Amino acid sequence: MSKFETPEAEELYYLQPEQEVGDSVEGPAWFGLYQLEAVILTEDSQGNVWLRKYDTTSELNEAWELIIQNTYPVKGAT
Repeated sequence: MSKFETPEAEELYYLQPEQEVGDSVEGPAWFGLYQLEAVILTEDSQGNVWLRKYDTTSELNEAWELIIQNTYPVKGAT
């Protein structure tokens, strides 16, 4: 069984994302942003890789911002 959810996830995994955050080895997950494809790729700590496609740039950017906020929470924010 492949660690990739889809062939597209596997193809993107080997390309450099525009942005990336997190670490699937030392943290809970790695995330890669592929703006041209409107995709966020995720690799969890077990090495499983999947993707989420977005219909609009706005949805993509909103999801990416939530990932950044959850990956690097601001301490002391109210």
